[in-house]
Amino acid sequence: MNGVITDDEHCHEMATKQAFERVGLEITEERYRKFCLGRTDVSAFGDLLVAHGIEQVDLADLIAHKTELYLKLVEDELKVYPGVIDLIHKLESDYMLALTTSSTLAEAQTVIDLLELAGCFEVVVTAEDVKKGKPDPEPYLLTLYRLEKTAEDCVVIEDSENGIKSAKAAGLRCIAIPNTENPKNLWQADQIVADYSEIDRAFIEGLTD
Repeated sequence: MNGVITDDEHCHEMATKQAFERVGLEITEERYRKFCLGRTDVSAFGDLLVAHGIEQVDLADLIAHKTELYLKLVEDELKVYPGVIDLIHKLESDYMLALTTSSTLAEAQTVIDLLELAGCFEVVVTAEDVKKGKPDPEPYLLTLYRLEKTAEDCVVIEDSENGIKSAKAAGLRCIAIPNTENPKNLWQADQIVADYSEIDRAFIEGLTD
């Protein structure tokens, strides 16, 4: 969702930065990209705390505070990437769509409601649904299970290196769009596109043949 549909990574970064101010850790741009981009808050925040020797912090409370901050920010600052909403509506007429996100359910549902996308996705998998987030394959394996589909039936659109690793580890074909990452980090994808207008039924079927 973040980085593929919504141009709100800055909201996640700002909320994370503000949340970690409570525990005395500065979240620099480098730290955010290294630990957080494309990952669940549970994995990213846990690793940040361990890596910087911060103990006696309630991880669930820290994540809840970050989510609260994000939800306030995103109401005023939510942006979407050009062409992605049109692509969703175009694809939903031909395919079953699923949303597999590292965001929390509250974050995902808020964005879905703000963008009026309710009903577009047959399946929504969020951070709370998995024990291991991206780059582990669990999020996409769970998505396949809920869709009752095999990897050969599906194609993923991802923007992050961790997301692509997760999709490929689950056996899925993957289209990458470099909205948040340098294209050189997306080399594991089957195809890289510069614009959503490049993705249509013929393009997708070319990947699955």
